[in-house]
Order: sequence, then C-alpha cells, then structure tokens
Amino acid sequence: MNTQMETTFRRGTRLTLNALRFFPYWAALLLIAGMLFKLYYLDRHLNVGGMNHWKWEVNLGAMLLATCWTAFLGPRARITALVVVDLILSIVIFSDLVYFRYFKDFISVPVLLQAGQVSSLEDSISSLIIYKDAIYFADLPFAILIAIWVYRRNSPRRNPKPPGTRRVRLSIRLATGILAFIIGYQLIAIPVAEQKRGWAAGLFEGNWWNIPIYNVTGLFGFHGYDAYRYAKENWLGGGLNDKQVQEAADWMDQRRSLQQQAETDPLFGAYKGKNVLVIQAEAFQTFLIDRKVGGEEITPNLNKLIGQSAYFPNFYHQTANGRTSDADFSTSCSLHPVASGSVFIRFASHEFECLPQVLKSAGYDATVHHAYDGSFWNRNNMYHNMQYDQFYNIKDFKIDEPLGWSLGDKSFLRQTVQQIAERGKSPFYAMAITLSSHHPYAIGQHELNVGSLDGTLLGDYVQAAHYVDEAVGVLIDELKQANLWNDTILVFYGDHDNSINTWDDYAKLFGRPVTELEKSTILKKVPYIVHLPGDEHAGVYEKAVGQMDTEPTILHLLGISTQPYDLMGVSAFSSAAKPVVFRNGGFTDGNVWFVPNNDGILGHGTCYSMKDGSVTDLAACQPGAKEARTELQMSDRIVEHDLVPVLKDRASKP
Repeated sequence: MNTQMETTFRRGTRLTLNALRFFPYWAALLLIAGMLFKLYYLDRHLNVGGMNHWKWEVNLGAMLLATCWTAFLGPRARITALVVVDLILSIVIFSDLVYFRYFKDFISVPVLLQAGQVSSLEDSISSLIIYKDAIYFADLPFAILIAIWVYRRNSPRRNPKPPGTRRVRLSIRLATGILAFIIGYQLIAIPVAEQKRGWAAGLFEGNWWNIPIYNVTGLFGFHGYDAYRYAKENWLGGGLNDKQVQEAADWMDQRRSLQQQAETDPLFGAYKGKNVLVIQAEAFQTFLIDRKVGGEEITPNLNKLIGQSAYFPNFYHQTANGRTSDADFSTSCSLHPVASGSVFIRFASHEFECLPQVLKSAGYDATVHHAYDGSFWNRNNMYHNMQYDQFYNIKDFKIDEPLGWSLGDKSFLRQTVQQIAERGKSPFYAMAITLSSHHPYAIGQHELNVGSLDGTLLGDYVQAAHYVDEAVGVLIDELKQANLWNDTILVFYGDHDNSINTWDDYAKLFGRPVTELEKSTILKKVPYIVHLPGDEHAGVYEKAVGQMDTEPTILHLLGISTQPYDLMGVSAFSSAAKPVVFRNGGFTDGNVWFVPNNDGILGHGTCYSMKDGSVTDLAACQPGAKEARTELQMSDRIVEHDLVPVLKDRASKP
C-alpha cells in the first residue's frame, strides 16, 4: 500500500514539474504575485492614499502588460526575461521609495535627466536607505535558482521537442500573450476612465501634483503616463491654443494691478542705486531662529541681525523636486517651479525675466557665487541665460576650509565678499548660495550640547545650522571691512526644508509635542531677513510671503517698476496681500492654512485656522484652493511653453 502511494506521489510530482516546465505562465504568475505584494508594501510606507480596488486593478493590469510578451518566448528565454523584469521593476520600486523619502514625490523622466548629479548625492542617498528595504529584492535569489532549474530541465538534449508540436506551442503562446495584453490593458483603462469621470476629473490636464496621479494609475502606471507626458511635451507637440495663451495674459494683467500698489508705497525707490547681496542658505528653517539648545543660542548672529532688519516670520519656501534650484528660480524669476524635475534642467533655454537681467538693464553688475561644480543643476547654462555677468563656481574658490560637500561656508562667504570687492563695480547685484548645511548634515563639528538629540539627524542638522550662523557673522564682518555694509541691501533666506520629519525629535528640541498644523508649517517655513542700510525699517512684518515675492521686493526697494515684466510675486513690503501658493496646491494667506488631500480632489483636504491651529470649516479654504490651482496652471503655461516672449509681443501690440 505504501509502495503504491509512494509511486503515485512520485508520478504526481513528476507530472507537476513537467507541467510547470511547459506551462507558459507559472513563473510569470509568481512574479506578478510577488510584485503586487511589493507594491502593496510600498503603498503602506508611502501613506498617500491607500490600496483601494482601483489601485489593485491597475497594478495587476500593469504587471500583465509587463509580462505578457514573455509568453511568446521559449522556456529558457522566458525565465531569463522574467528574472530581468523582476530585477528592473524591483529597482524602480526601491528607487522611488528612496526618492520619496527625501522629496515626497516620485521619480519622473525630467528627474532622470538629472541622474548625472547622483554621484554628488551619495551620502544623502545612503542615509535614506534602511535594512527593511531588502524586502524589495528578497525574491531575486529564488528567481535565479528557479531560472537555473528551468535551464537544466529544458536542455535541448534532455528534452527534444516531438515533431509537429512547435506550431501548436506557438499558437498557444500567441493566444495567451494576446489575451494577457487585452486583460491587462482593460484593467488599467477602465479604472482610470472611471476615476477621471469622478474625483480625478481634470487631474491629468492640470498636472499640479504627481501623488494624485499615482493614486489613479499606481506606480508603474504613473511611470507609463509620465513617459507619455514627457514625449507629448517634447516630441509630440501639445502646444497651447490662443485661448489658453490669452488666459495666461489676462491672469498676469490682474497680478500687475496688485503689484502696482507697491509703487505708491513710501519705500518705493527709497534705496535706489544701492548694492544688493542675496544669501540663499541651504536647508535653513525658521524654527532654528531665536531657539536655544543646551542653554546656548543656535543662531546668535542671525538673532542679532534680525533686531537690525526687516524680519518676516511667515515666509515660506515654494520648491518642488528641484529643491535648491527651485528656490533659486522662484526667488530670482518670480515664477513657480515645475511639478517634476527642475526648471534649470528642463527649460534653461526658455526666456524669463529674472533679477540679473532686470538689474543689468538698470546699470547693475550681476554675479552669482557657489562653491560647487558649475554643471550641477545645469547652472552653467541657466546662469548664462539669466544674463549674469559672471558665475563664480568651485574653480574660482580656494578650498582652504574643506567641509561637508565642498568649501565651508565661513571661507565661502569671506571669499565671495573678496570677489565682489575685487570687481570694484557699483552698484552690484550678487547672489551667494551656501552648502555646508546640506543633507545629511555631517559636518563633523559639534560645538553645541544638543543633549538627547546627539547622534540623531536633527541633532546633526542643528550643529550644521549653528556653523552656518557663524558664517553669517563672518559675512557681516567682511562686508564692514570692505566698506560695503552701509551701501548694501542684504537679503538672507532659506532655500527649502531639511527633509526631517521625526516629530519625536522635534518635541525634544521644542520641549513639547508638535501640533498637526506645525507638522505642515515647520517644513515650509524658512527665514527671510532684509537688512537695509542704516538698520532702517527694522521690525517684524507678519505678512505671509513666499520666495516668489523676492524679486518684486528688491525691485520695490530700488524703485524699479514691475509693470513691464511677467512676474507672479508681490513685494513683501507692499500692503497688497495675496496667498502664498505651494506646488502641491496648498496655500496660506496668513489666516488659514490649506493642506490638500492626496487624492487631488479640490473639495478634499484640511483647512486650519492660523490663529489657534484648529481645524476649521473646509469652505473657508475652498476659494483659495481653487485660485492656487489656477496660479500653478498659469505659471506652468508660462514656464513650459516659453510664453514670456509671446506675452511681451502681445503687450507691445495696440
């Protein structure tokens, strides 16, 4: 009896293995199941919308499309192809996860164009990887073992094909492959179409944020759509019609009427002909200001400078994927960055009306200073097109204080003032971009006692910020020694957030829990300090202001009208108020703070009262949310379709 059972078992096992060897989908089904698990695991960690039935369907559809073509191959070629597909898709998931941890977005084609910068980001990238991420590659060793087994079992010598079976096999492969393609396509098309008729209406036309698109298409569907979007933008036409151009022109005319109010302000032209020095501080945030740790001030020099300057505690960065380059663009050119990638890389050849160009027409010498490779963020090309007279990059600095990514900020700012003084041109406009407080903030200097934060990323960040503050003290001393202090408008602002959201560590630093509203505002607030000659007009200005408002602010002080230019910002010193709009569609006007939902629906999100931090009626934020989307859409039209010369031409015609 036992012998008969053993024989039956062996025969069944043999039949099963033979069936697996010849059945064209068994390995593909294993791959699909494993990949669906990875996508589910990823979605849980992203926490941007959850795995609803639509996302399950589109993920399954994407996997059928990714594997259906392997049905046309023989067993050995098929298993090899499936292992390669497994590896590639696992790398895509892992790369998106790491990128999302820093940028809160997904990798897009424009971002891939910046891949040459990855070598410079090695330390930052490695700090974002955790041991649990190995799960995304855990199946690959087993896949390789299965591939070896299939190779051996399907050796032509061991398994010669019977005559007449080739045509039958080919017909089966063709039919199953086509069927899988049709099913996969429908699993994507039907859920996407259903959502576009409902909550996602207008989402793919607006393109204001990638996360809602991901929630419709799934991860692989997003990358497919992103590739189509890029091809349409760059190769397949898709330009604007006259109506869309006119809408942009009308919107800009309305903004000009708001900007014009600044020209009746007493400060308009009060500092005509003065020098301008703008300091863009890497990842420098407002919560550092006037805060102590271990009994010592984190920013003593900036605290002193604020007492002598116009200080805007409600100033916000407006960056997206481009981070430092986005801050540079918004500040200098008074437009929004694009939703994916960087304007510096994607649209460096387009025409903008940035501070260097505008001030040069008023007789200024314009320079930009950054102690790093000039090709990073495509600065060489972008700065040339922004019409700077000279770009001082790593080749122009003596590396006498190596620190972090490059030259320490103390030496960098000292040498920057020397470079300005050596040019001997007046008036001048200069922009200096610091680097020492760059993620992962490992500068090796620990002058503060950060207590329980020692050894944490936030603790390292505080130490780096303290060093940058010391560099600001060096800068002020150098300006005074060069006899430039009393004739220079000094603007200091942070470029973007620090990408640290370990709220327990913030609670330790603050000595209290972090509120829900603070979790949003902390990562948006950066300091904005405008020091005017003679310490004039010092004080705290509560107006809500964003990076886009910097160019109009400087032109306001110098008495240069914004009316000939297509700028979206409004002077920080103007009584005219407007919301500060963020790239994800959120905004604040100083009274309310709107956080959009990840589903992208205009009527969804959270509306906070800035007065007490409480959640208030969403209706209070809805008009502003709608205006924010329109503003982003108009900016994207101008930036992506090179509308500045078109709008200029229209304005010049009677």
